[in-house]
Amino acid sequence: MNPILQRSWLWLVIIVLCAGGCTRIFENDHDAQARKALQDLIVIQDQFHKENNRYAKNLTEIQKYNLKYHNGIVYLEIESAGKDKYRAISLPAESITARVFAYDTSHGGYYEMDEEEVAQYVLGALNHIRQEKREKKAADYLSIGMVVCLFWFGMRMLIRYKDSRTGWVWWPYFLCLAPLALAMVTLNHMGITVALSTELAIVMSTGLGVSVLCLILAGIGLTKIPAKGEHQILQAIAICTILISLFSGAVVTKSYFLYSKPKVNTLYFK
Repeated sequence: MNPILQRSWLWLVIIVLCAGGCTRIFENDHDAQARKALQDLIVIQDQFHKENNRYAKNLTEIQKYNLKYHNGIVYLEIESAGKDKYRAISLPAESITARVFAYDTSHGGYYEMDEEEVAQYVLGALNHIRQEKREKKAADYLSIGMVVCLFWFGMRMLIRYKDSRTGWVWWPYFLCLAPLALAMVTLNHMGITVALSTELAIVMSTGLGVSVLCLILAGIGLTKIPAKGEHQILQAIAICTILISLFSGAVVTKSYFLYSKPKVNTLYFK
C-alpha cells in the first residue's frame, strides 16, 4: 500500500477513537457538580481519618469542614464507613445522563459506575437516558464519518495531483477537518446544561484558532495556485477549506458565547 495511504488510515483510526470522548468533554453541569462534591468529600474524609482514626459515618459528622454543594442538585451520601474503609456515592438529584460517581476503599477508591450498577441508583428515566445516549453516539459517528470521507477524498486527490507548489492548498484542507469535527460534536452535545470547564474552553479556543489559521492559509493558497494549466481541483479545495473554516469557526464561537453565561445553579460549585 502507498505510504501516504498507510498514514491516512492511522489518522482515520485516531479520529474515530476520539469520538468516544465527547461525553467527558461536553460534561453536563449537574454531573460536574456531583463529581466535584464527591472529590471534596474524599479530601475531607482523609482529614477526618487523620484526626479521629476512623472515617465519618454521615455528612453531619463533617459539618465543621464546610463541605459546600447544592443539595437540591446533587445527591451525596456516605453509604457505609468504618475504621479503615468507607463507601460514598454522588449523582445529580435528577439525572439526565445516568452518571453516578462512587468512592469505595474496597474497590480501589474513586470510580464511575458502569451501567449495571447505575441501575440501582437511577430509576424511572434510565431507559430514556440510555436511548438519548445511543442517539447522540450515533450522531457523533455520523459526523465523524463525514469528516473521514472528506479526509479520504482529500488523500485520493493529493495522490493524484502531486505538485510541490501546492502545499499551501492541501495542508489547510487537512488541518481544517479537525475543527470541523469539533464543530459537529459541538452541535450534537453543547447545550445550556453543559458545564463550560477550563478543558472545554481550551478545546473550543484551539478549534477557533485553527479555523482562523486555515482560513488565512487557504486564502494565501488561492494566490499561489499556478496561473498556467488546469488547476480547478486546487481552486475547489481552497474554496472548500475556506467554507469549512468559516462554518467551524462560526459554530464554535456562537456556542461559546451562547452557553458561557454563568448558571444560577453553580453557586456552590467552586
